[in-house]
Amino acid sequence: MRLRGVCLILSIGVFSLLASGCGDGSSSTSGSGASYQQQAAKARKEPLLDLRAKRLIKIALRQAKHKDDFGAEKTLQLAAKACAEVTVPDARADVFCRLAEAQVKLRNRSDARKALKSARATAEKIEDPESKARTLAKIGQAQGVMKDIEGAVETLKVAEEMAGKLKDPLGQTVVLCTIAGAYHKMEDQPESDRVIAAALKLAELIENNRARSNSIAEIAAKQAAMDQKEAAGKTFELALQAARKIEKNYSKAHAMADIAEKLSRAGFHARTHKLLDEADLVADKIREPDLQQQTIQKVRTLMGKLPKAE
Repeated sequence: MRLRGVCLILSIGVFSLLASGCGDGSSSTSGSGASYQQQAAKARKEPLLDLRAKRLIKIALRQAKHKDDFGAEKTLQLAAKACAEVTVPDARADVFCRLAEAQVKLRNRSDARKALKSARATAEKIEDPESKARTLAKIGQAQGVMKDIEGAVETLKVAEEMAGKLKDPLGQTVVLCTIAGAYHKMEDQPESDRVIAAALKLAELIENNRARSNSIAEIAAKQAAMDQKEAAGKTFELALQAARKIEKNYSKAHAMADIAEKLSRAGFHARTHKLLDEADLVADKIREPDLQQQTIQKVRTLMGKLPKAE
């Protein structure tokens, strides 16, 4: 009787372990609070197809990081389906580039080449010069990740030539920053530094203070993303100098708030809140009541939302 009771307890224990997903890599949470299957199921309900694809790709990469290769493969299949359903050309090319890079990380070179081929075919349909140049930069980055260095350099040169013909300074800056990021990922730091320097030189020539501030802040954010924190800190200061020269307080406060958000993402938390305090004072000087209220609300929302220095 006693033996039968022990067996019953052991059976219940084994059943509980199986029910909880013990040993099933595809249901591992790794502290996420939800299984990967649950995360993927939630991502598949995202109505925006490009966002759905991006979320599925991120989940697959987390699965691969935690050695759940089988689950990662399944999730990337779902991501590939979502990519194929995206109809807006630049968004479609973007997600296919992301998919190609993810496939490389999972050592699926054949699938990576297929994804990149789809990105290239889509890029040909993009009519807007800025979007096309930025897309080519992303394709070049994907080629670099795939170790097609010669092809990557050729694509990035075309993207850089296109950037030079753009009329919008911020658009030029964004494309050049994407190109610099691609070279950085290829571990070609001299080329990355050259392109960043060219972008900064271009941005500093912009006469409009708001546009100059925005462009320089983009460069600083890219430097921070490339782990060049010291250089990023100096570039953020240049962006702030341009922002302080903006005449209209409404525009000045918003420019400062935009820089603060980028500072926060770059990890400069103390500087972020110091700048928000300054933006709050500027917002108080706005004469139009509606604009003043709107701006103060934006700044103070950021004060409460963005992380503070530890």
